[in-house]
Amino acid sequence: MDESSEYDEKSLRDSAFRLLAMREQSRTELKRKLIQKQWPADMVKRVVDELDNEGWQSDERFAASFIREKVGQKQGRLKILAQVTQQKGVSAQIAESVLDSMEVDWFELCAELKQKKFGDDQPADEKEWSRQVRFLQQRGFAPEQIFACVNRPRR
Repeated sequence: MDESSEYDEKSLRDSAFRLLAMREQSRTELKRKLIQKQWPADMVKRVVDELDNEGWQSDERFAASFIREKVGQKQGRLKILAQVTQQKGVSAQIAESVLDSMEVDWFELCAELKQKKFGDDQPADEKEWSRQVRFLQQRGFAPEQIFACVNRPRR
């Protein structure tokens, strides 16, 4: 490696460290941001691999941080899983492992969100019931969690 490429790699590492210092980043996210800054893709891959091997970058740590934040925002498992895998590029295996280790009561979280948004009253009619169900679906809760806290109105 010549001196100029060594200097470039050091600058690239510095740039990666600045991004990681702001917050945890997934591998995919870190690579994308560095490539957007006009760094060569092969050099970015090599440096990100090194940072991962050295423990500076970790998809597990990123996923745990990201998932904790989303649970705090009362988002459901399905939405969180989609975001962390599709948008952030974390493997489904890592995301599932982190979600399982957190021991979140998704039924309770769904009920808390329903109560916060709609109060304690059950839906008065089908239209209101559908609105509440749609809202909870969009937040990423599974049907069994939603139906456990939103009772269908009697006809």
